[in-house]
Amino acid sequence: MKCYSCKGGALENSTTSDFNDLGSCMIIVKDVPCQKCLQCGEIIFNFQTGERIEEIVDMLKNMITGEIAIVQYSPTEVEIVQYVKTVAA
Repeated sequence: MKCYSCKGGALENSTTSDFNDLGSCMIIVKDVPCQKCLQCGEIIFNFQTGERIEEIVDMLKNMITGEIAIVQYSPTEVEIVQYVKTVAA
């Protein structure tokens, strides 16, 4: 399979982190399965993975009150790895 972006690079199975800036907070999903272009570095998620990222972000955006949440990707559950809340001085 060739890259959709550069049209020339081969894709390899890999993992990446997905960053979601929601304005009041940032949700980072780690170790997301993807395909990565060896030529241009473009990241491609399959449909199920994209849907799962959306589910994770939608679930967490109503739960967290801090500025940054880092979660481990899982097709079935959500594990919060790190949670940062800034306290004003």
